Parts: sequence; C-alpha cells; structure tokens
Amino acid sequence: MDIEIVRAAHPIKAGQVVHTTGSPITPTPPAVKPITVTVPAVEELHTIPFFGVALESANDPGDSVKVQIGGALSEHLGRGRFGAVGINSSGQLVRAGDRECVSAPNWIGDCDDSGTVTIRPRRDTRLSVLDFGAMGNGKDDERADDTDAIQGALDCAMRLGGTTDGKVVYLPPGDYRIKRPLVISNGCILEGAGLARGDETSRILADVKSGDFNLSTRTGIGKVGGEREGETVYCAIALVGYETGSAMKPPRGRADYSALRQFALHSIPAQGRHLPPFPVHQAPQMDGVRVMATGAFIERMSVVSFRRNGIEVSSTEIAPTVNVGLVQIRDCLLTSNGEHGLDIGSLGNSNASTMLVMDVSATDNGRDGIHDHSYLGCTFVSCHTAGNRHRNYSCENNAPQYAVYIGCYAEEDAPSVFKGGSIAVVGGDMDITSDSTYWGYGAYNKGPSTLKVANNYSKYPRYWITKAGVDIEEGELQTPGNGYVYRAVHAGHTSGKNGKPPDGMPDFPKGIGQTIEELDRLVWKCEGEYRTEVSTFNNLGSAADSTIIQDYGSVTPDGQGTSLFRIQVQTAPDAIKGRIETSLVHPADRHTYYQTAYENGPVPGALMLPEAWIGNYVHGERRIAVVHGGTPWNVPVGSCNFYSPGDLLLNATGATARQGEIGWAVKAPCGRRSAASAWAHGTHYRIGEIVRPANLNGFVYRLVAYTGGPSNQLRKVSGEQEPQSWQQPGPGQSVGGLTSDHHLQWQTIYDLDAKPGLIEPLPQRATGQSDSKATDIAQLKADFNALLAKMRSANLLE
Repeated sequence: MDIEIVRAAHPIKAGQVVHTTGSPITPTPPAVKPITVTVPAVEELHTIPFFGVALESANDPGDSVKVQIGGALSEHLGRGRFGAVGINSSGQLVRAGDRECVSAPNWIGDCDDSGTVTIRPRRDTRLSVLDFGAMGNGKDDERADDTDAIQGALDCAMRLGGTTDGKVVYLPPGDYRIKRPLVISNGCILEGAGLARGDETSRILADVKSGDFNLSTRTGIGKVGGEREGETVYCAIALVGYETGSAMKPPRGRADYSALRQFALHSIPAQGRHLPPFPVHQAPQMDGVRVMATGAFIERMSVVSFRRNGIEVSSTEIAPTVNVGLVQIRDCLLTSNGEHGLDIGSLGNSNASTMLVMDVSATDNGRDGIHDHSYLGCTFVSCHTAGNRHRNYSCENNAPQYAVYIGCYAEEDAPSVFKGGSIAVVGGDMDITSDSTYWGYGAYNKGPSTLKVANNYSKYPRYWITKAGVDIEEGELQTPGNGYVYRAVHAGHTSGKNGKPPDGMPDFPKGIGQTIEELDRLVWKCEGEYRTEVSTFNNLGSAADSTIIQDYGSVTPDGQGTSLFRIQVQTAPDAIKGRIETSLVHPADRHTYYQTAYENGPVPGALMLPEAWIGNYVHGERRIAVVHGGTPWNVPVGSCNFYSPGDLLLNATGATARQGEIGWAVKAPCGRRSAASAWAHGTHYRIGEIVRPANLNGFVYRLVAYTGGPSNQLRKVSGEQEPQSWQQPGPGQSVGGLTSDHHLQWQTIYDLDAKPGLIEPLPQRATGQSDSKATDIAQLKADFNALLAKMRSANLLE
C-alpha cells in the first residue's frame, strides 16, 4: 500500500479522490510532502490527472492528510462487474459503468467483481470496453455476454455531452459476444483495433441463437417504416436518431453523426448464404446494422451472415419521424447476408437522401449486393459486387432519383438494373439488364471517353444466363430472345450454366399458357409473343475518334450501335480544317447531309444537302439527292441503290464544267442491277438493299421488311433457295409485288440497266432560237419542226 502525507489546499473528506495543486511557497516539515491536494472541480474531472484517495478528512486548508496513491484500497464498492473506477460529482468512487460516473475517461484505478479497488491513476482519450467489464472471449464461450459492458461504455460516452475526450468507445482486439442490440447515440464513435481481410482483430459476435435482438423491447422504439405500415426493428447494432426522451427508454440522446469503424460484425450462428441447412433465429427482418439517423458514418467494417441485410438504412414516417440523409459508408465488406449486403430506403425513403457509399464490397448475398431505393442524390464510388443471387446493383421502381454510380464494378452471375429517375452510371464495368434506363459514361459497350444516354429498347429484361443462376421473384417478366415473353408463376432460381440446359438456356415453350420448370420450383409460363423494340443512344465524344463531338443513333438488340446523326470537327482538307459539321451518317459512314457553320464556307447555318428524304413513310416520302461525277446510270446516288417515282436527282457538277443534264426525275420504281449484289442463301441484308436474281428477268428486288424468325434482326436471313416466283409470272415479276424469302420480304422494282428510260432529264431552257426568215409555208414548217426538236432535246416536250 503506497501512502503519502500531503497538505490539503481545501477541506477534504475521507474517501474522496484528490489531485495535486503544486508545491507550497514556505518550507514544510519532512513528515509532510511539499505538495498540496484538493478535490477536483466537477468541470475538471475529465481532464485533470488524479493523485490518489484521501484516507482521512482535512477540515482546514494546510492540514496534513493521508492519501493512498497505489495498491488495493480497503474500501469496497460491493459485488458487480469488474472494470475501471471513476468518481461521481462528489468525488466518491464509482464503477465506470455507473450512471453517476462523471470522470470518464479519467480513472483512479480498477476493481474486480468483488468490488476491491486497486489504485492506479490513469487518463485515456477514449473509453475502452474492457474498463466497463467486457471480456472479449466470446468466440469459444457461449455463456459470454459483453452486451452490458459495451452498452455501458456507449452510454457513458453519451453522458459526456460536449467534452472533447471520451466520445470514442474502443474495442481492443478480441471477440465480443452480445445478446441484445447495441444502441449508438449522441455523436459517439464505436471503434475497433483494425480490419484487414482475413485478420479481424476486433469482432462483435451477435448471438442470435440465445439472445433477443428485438430493439423495441430494449428501447421503446415501435414499428418503423412508412406512414401506415412498418416493422419491429431487429438488429445487432442500431444508430437511431430519435430526439432525446421521445422514444428510447432510458433516453440516450440522438445517434445523429455517430460512427462505427474498424471492426467486424458477425451473426453466430451464421444465417446467410452458402451454408448447409441450418435453423434460423430471430425475426426474418434481423439486420446487422440498422441506421435511422442523420450523418451516420460507417467505415472499415465487415458485416457477415445476418438473416436479412448486412446494413439497412431507412427513414421512418411513423412518429417521431427520422431522416437518414448525409450517411456515409466507406471501405466495408458486406458478405453472405440473407438478402441485401446494403439496403437503402426499402422500408422508408421519403427522407433518405444525399448519401455517399465508397469502396464497399457486397458479395455472395442472398438477393442484391447493393439495393438502392433512396429518395434522391446518393452517390456510389468504386464499389464492388459479385456472386449475389438476384442483382449486383439494383435501382428499380422509379427510385432513386438522381443517383450517381462512379467507377463501380460487378462480376460473376447476377446482372445490375438501373430504372430510377435520372441515374448516372459513370465508368466502371458491369452487366446491365436490357430494360434499364440511365445516363452512362463508358459503362456499357463504349469507351472511357463516351457519354451515353440510353433509352430502353426492351420492355422486359432478357433472360440472364450466369454460371450459378440467379434468383427470380414471382411475377417477374422476362424474354429469352425467342420472340416470346414469360412470367414467373412461382419464385425460384435459374439453372445457370451448371444446370441441365445447354449453355444455361432452357428450351422455353412457345405456346401461350405452356410452362417450364427450373430450380427451387421456379416455373415460367408463356404469356405470348413479344417483339423487341429499338433503343436510341446519345454519345458525347468517342473513344475511337477524337474528332467526333456527339453521335445520336440506334442500338440493335445485340447491343451494337449505329450512328445516325453526328457532330464532328473536320480536319481535312485545309480549306475546311476546324469546321464543325453536323451530318446524317449512313451506316458506312457516308454523310447523307450536313449542316455547317464556319468562317470560310457558306452562310453560317446553311443546309448542304447531298441527300435528304422529304415526307414520311406512311403518307409518302421522296428523295432529293445529288449526283457526283456521273449520271444516275453509272455512279452511286446517296445512301441507297433504288429510286422511287418523284425522286429528284440533281447534277452536282458546276455549271461551267457540267457535262449533261442539270438533273433527272424518276418515273417508276427501279434500281441499278450493275450495283446490286447477287442473291445468296442464308444471308442477312439491310432494309433497302437491292439484289439481282440469278437469271436476269428485267427486275431487281428491294428488301422492305423482316418477318418472323429470331427477335434479333441481325439473325434474320434469306432462305436456302432463291424465291421461285422471281422466274414466273406473279408478284415476282410485277412491280410493287411482295415476295417472302424465309425471314425476309422483297419488293419487285424495275431493272434500270434494262429500262434506262425510267429516269429522264429535267426540263431546261432551249437557247439560241432566232426569228423565222420563212417566205413560204414549207420553209415556215421546217423552222417550226426545228424548234420542236430543240424543245424536245431540252425535255420541254415529249
């Protein structure tokens, strides 16, 4: 026992904790130490180091007093939890977990469970759960329970109010078994010793088998969620932002701006995925972490194997209302949970906004890796998902609004879906369902410098083939690409590439009402035919060509894009270098018209028309095209090799150098046989393409439609033999007639090479006609006939 005799600076009672005030000015007898002691003021209890415990009273300043500064104290605190010993507002000894303790994290010593106090003054900057009686031995001891110790430390931190020290509750390395939910409050921080893959130094183990994790029974929090419906909260850790005293009993303040970091949270026994059959415990809505507070911060945590979600973030409209904006979740591993790794807003999203999720890995969860149902303005950066059973990233049902995914990555099995309001997917790498609608920057089939705005081309998502299959909910509609749509009449799991069907694609029946069964009782029912629609895209920039400013176009069902409208900087020749050109672009990148605005060209904004279509397909359309370097009989004109009655073809050669007519008019539908390809079997042709028959018959054939066959138009091809009707009277030899050819439909038009008179020169002024000098009828008749001949040559007469 270490005892010092010192001088009292103020009256002191026996049993009070004292601290030093410095050396006296006047000399003192050797029996008394040349320092004075006093009971600390209440406002100094957190920060002034303690000296010892007074063993006797001192009534007057200057009286000598015995102070024990080390060793076991004869005074006992009574049986209870071992841990650190602080003081109350009167300076008397109390356990760290006592609600009257006001000195934390400033301790006078420690006590055992019998209440024996050992004096060893120390001052920390954070609250260790070991000082509140935690053992950290819960991995192998099922009887262990550190709930009260950890919650006691958290409650002590809450009581510290605005003090600068002690707001951090520290979990030294160990396994801390809990059997009730922990409640984080009043800006406190629960912090472990670190987290590394395969090296979880601090772990909280939620004993769902023998514990009770109904948060309502512990805190008075009722159902949470929407205005009329809700659910009772079950979780291991809760950050709850109710106002002081309005819901929690005892009141613990608010959890707004509280934090969790640097530790692991596991369910024991595991309740998540990839495990043999096991009994389930707690309610189905048992989550690892439940966030119902503003500004919560979760960093470097792993949350593993809970029955529902790893982390659940939801607001509530059930009074008192709770906002969950400004939440940050960073550097977390959420794995093997029963439903979602991270769920935002599924239970309530009216105030779930403006959150940041960064470097989160959500893998092997029973439904979605990251499920975003927030209200608006959430941002996800460099997140990773893999091996989740339903979706890797899921944003559906028109929520969230204005979410941003930057550099996110998804792999293995499940696809991702983005169907909210103005979702941006920037960079990263993931498979996205065909019914998704989003703004994208290099996220899908485009390079890193392309901004893509995609409109959905498929009303239903395509059947997704993965290695291990994905979960399907009852009522989901999908199309496997065979021209039909199917409804899941019973939930289950798809076969995947490891299942029975070749390459993972079941043999879907094509009869309405027919069904096919997959794994886990998944049953698909044929709902009827479905024709895949066309998607459009808007690409800002191009990874392949830096001169392209913007492309508009369409996307075929296989995801390949064709530019239709382009804005591009011209680089050659020198006369137009730097010119901005706006063009309609042919699939072969031939410009069909362009609009220019440049200083050394035509009037800014003038339209230049190498080719333009006027009218519309339903009511009639005609083409105005420019002929370069020849005539319609020997050079290509515009983007296609067919002509329709009323088409106007203009000779582009300058007036001084032009040879021939100023232009031509088309009298009947026709096409150039010499520029047409020979018909071939099993070949895909583009709409508008011209072919010639094997045996010339005075006609060529223009593709006008696709019929039947695969939903992917690129797989629609010609038959095994040339249509026989092309060589016999009927539609094949009647202009305008239609001929079926496997998946194709051809229209008969004239062979221009055989009937060149179907295109005639445009009328032009007859020049050089002098007055008649005739003196008789015969001479006048000759002059008149010469005039008629000149008018005919100018196409002014038949």
